[in-house]
Amino acid sequence: MELFYLNTIGFTRKPTRTVNVGVCPMGGQNGIRLQSMTTTNTNDIDATVEQCRKIIDAGAHYVRITAQGVKEANSLNLIKQQLRKLGYETPLIADIHFNPSAALEAAKYVEKIRINPGNYSDKRKPSEGFVYSELEYANDLKIAEKRILPLLEICKKNSVAIRIGVNHGSLSDRIMSRYGDTPLGMAKSAMEFLQICAKHNFRNVVVSMKSSNTRVMVQATRTLVMLMEKEGMNFPLHLGVTEAGEGEDGRIKSAVGIATLLADGIGDTIRVSLTEDPELEIPVASVLATHFDVYACNSEQTTQPKICIDPSNFTRRKTKRIANIGGENHPVVIADLSAAGNLRTEKLMSWGWRFNAHNGWQQDDTAADFIFIGEANPSEIDSAEELPLVGTHPSCKYSLRFIDELDDNSPEAVGFVAINLENFNPTQIELLKSHPRLIPIISGSTNTSFYLGRSFIAEMVSKGIEAPIIVNFSYAEKSDFNIKAAADFGPFFVDGLCNGIMISASSVDDESLKNVAFGILQASRERFTKTEFISCPGCGRTLFNLNETLRKVKSQTAHLKGLKIGVMGCIVNGPGEMADADYGYVGAGPARVTLYKKKEVMKKNIPESSAVDELINLIKENGDWVDK
Repeated sequence: MELFYLNTIGFTRKPTRTVNVGVCPMGGQNGIRLQSMTTTNTNDIDATVEQCRKIIDAGAHYVRITAQGVKEANSLNLIKQQLRKLGYETPLIADIHFNPSAALEAAKYVEKIRINPGNYSDKRKPSEGFVYSELEYANDLKIAEKRILPLLEICKKNSVAIRIGVNHGSLSDRIMSRYGDTPLGMAKSAMEFLQICAKHNFRNVVVSMKSSNTRVMVQATRTLVMLMEKEGMNFPLHLGVTEAGEGEDGRIKSAVGIATLLADGIGDTIRVSLTEDPELEIPVASVLATHFDVYACNSEQTTQPKICIDPSNFTRRKTKRIANIGGENHPVVIADLSAAGNLRTEKLMSWGWRFNAHNGWQQDDTAADFIFIGEANPSEIDSAEELPLVGTHPSCKYSLRFIDELDDNSPEAVGFVAINLENFNPTQIELLKSHPRLIPIISGSTNTSFYLGRSFIAEMVSKGIEAPIIVNFSYAEKSDFNIKAAADFGPFFVDGLCNGIMISASSVDDESLKNVAFGILQASRERFTKTEFISCPGCGRTLFNLNETLRKVKSQTAHLKGLKIGVMGCIVNGPGEMADADYGYVGAGPARVTLYKKKEVMKKNIPESSAVDELINLIKENGDWVDK
């Protein structure tokens, strides 16, 4: 596989073809489109229409509705008729799983159909370790082509678009046998169906790579983009981190995955999947859709310094270890207490530090690793000499230098050097090369800092400098701070480029800053400090109150650091899309739940009333439980 080059100059969208979706085309010169999905029973026409109205009024360009059967597909016609009578022309998308007949019926009424390629392949369930011969592989692909042709024909006839939606964990046996459940396998699955569409001259196609794992989602999408470019294809991309969860964690996780792709101009439509009321997804998607618009290209930069990465596999930038930063260490979190009046004991407590007269300073599990005090005097802090302080004061454990203080005659030091990206001259990197024990803190606050940060890293790589890098961005406003910070910092950690995070925001309290910093690292798959909940947003297939159930599961298991727990509304989104989870709670029928360990069914069709307790027992039985 060829290498993928990150954009280091400034935001520009990759060109894609225009795809017609009713009155709201996507791709081409159109803006990034926003969408959400209803959670009501599709056959409950009034309830679904009302939820569609809320989603549209929130700013959605499209609304997706599940159609698990022909009856639900017919209901789409009634839903559409009512919406049109109310003056809503927003295109509707039918979400299809397992049932090609439902897709054929829905294509009579909606503007777009979403299908999963894994549902169109032969389900022979070959024995474990079975490998398709070239002939068997080709024949299985022919079966898939034959099954999808009727849908292509009716969609051509009715001018209906198709989204080829590939999900991590639900690939065909054919793909699994050759590529495994990998980002490359996901991209190859989509390419096979894009080639079928092109062969039959159907080009009203959108494509997506979905996973609850941000790293997998990014890798699969980048791989797909490169495979499409090789074949002269430029179909629009739908972006989303599936089963992102709820609350701040869900928003941060979605922002990290989606923004990593948007930063390189990839993405034409966005769905943020939150286990909340669906209209609440749209404001989050709206922030992300416009986030990089103002990150202007540097017109003075004629050549682009290169950061090249393997699109399908994660590799950290090679760094040497200095103190506990870099090398094989996980990224560190630095608390910024450099502002006037911040050096107080209670501030440190907000960052996870506790002072005891007998034992001195102790760290919580999610305490900042370093405390940045800049030029302040730490004399007001009890036993300050025990703390990992970074600053210019002589009593600081780690010295802080400034780039203009460095010269060839200054001694080596174990410390940090402050670099303002907006004033940085690339030639000064030579000074860093002469001082191999210094860790740069790259800082910025303007709309060019993101790409300046990437450019700085590219220069470091080109000069062979393996120093760890701390990235620090500043925010003046509190509005949507967590989403914007996740969008700015996330890509540096999804791609393994940086070794530490420092967030500066005078309008945000310290506890929130700490939570966002650790949340970004967890969403980037770089440092796990709490339980990760993989929960779907729900849809018309969901057979219980998903939001309430997730809250119950969280209340009992949120202390299980590093454990991944899936809470899924139905079997469609269950074992496949929670492929990354250690344990799964999946709706199996009305008031019935099936529990999983990894992908294995452990307890089947148990009453919903006792399911949370049974989940806890299952975790205990397998030795993964710890008391609060």
